[in-house]
Amino acid sequence: METNQQIVTRFIEDFLGKADLVAADATAHPNIQGYTGLKPMGAIDGLEEYKQIILSFVAAFPAESPVHIVDQFSSTDGTRVVTRFQSRQRHAQDYYGIAATNRLILFDETHVARIEDGKIIENIVSATNLEFEMLMAPVLTPMILK
Repeated sequence: METNQQIVTRFIEDFLGKADLVAADATAHPNIQGYTGLKPMGAIDGLEEYKQIILSFVAAFPAESPVHIVDQFSSTDGTRVVTRFQSRQRHAQDYYGIAATNRLILFDETHVARIEDGKIIENIVSATNLEFEMLMAPVLTPMILK
């Protein structure tokens, strides 16, 4: 279980927080499915798509400080790891057509990662990112509420 928690911690801190592609390769299964608002039209399908989405996001919203893990625990069998973390990121570049605001935004997220063969095969995100969601609403609302 501890090893799976370490895998998820590296995935969150290094890949999601810094867009470290080496960390992505080390922690995520090539067929990973990601369920997140960063792709509101459906699941992120595979590691290569996940990398492109995170590279774009981190370029537009670079971290002001390292990701802070608030809480983390594993399922009884260790195949699922639940992690709540926070990060503060600055809207430094245009994203989905929304011009950079230079605002510092708090991201407060809970991820449920399922591990298979030592890699994350599924990552389900639940977030309380109201400021980000309101910022992105003009673009994302038509995508989601068709």
